[in-house]
Amino acid sequence: MQKLFLTSIAVVVVLATGFCIIVITSIIPYFPIIGKMAVVVVGVMLFCLAVLILFFTWSRIALWINRRRLLVAGDVVVYHNADGTFAHLSAIHERAKVQLPNVTVKEIAAPKAQKEQQTSDDDTVLELYDIGNSQRDIAEKTNLTRYRVSEIIKKNRG
Repeated sequence: MQKLFLTSIAVVVVLATGFCIIVITSIIPYFPIIGKMAVVVVGVMLFCLAVLILFFTWSRIALWINRRRLLVAGDVVVYHNADGTFAHLSAIHERAKVQLPNVTVKEIAAPKAQKEQQTSDDDTVLELYDIGNSQRDIAEKTNLTRYRVSEIIKKNRG
């Protein structure tokens, strides 16, 4: 078993070495072109890295310039203007908040409470429907849900 393993390793190493030698010798005429391409790729990468470093440094400096005029104490933030005055940024932020309009909430009774209320039988719903009332009006008059009114009408007039 060990002899077979060593033989297979030797075969793989010899084949890989032979393949590498063939590839390297076949690209020898193209070494100048490959070298120039590698120089261009490395140059582009270095240029991009230099631009990235410059913009990062510029953004850090701009951030430091703005923050050196900020005074922070807990939740209160004040900006020291160039003319010597102070702008209370926390107050400006609070003033800018949009107030919600006054909303009235209509309470709806729980389903059990609706069942305890006066309910109408199917005949009343059908009579109101035959007169020409809409399902919404029937539901309001009989204290039933619109779904229940619709079911009654479909069942009997379907």
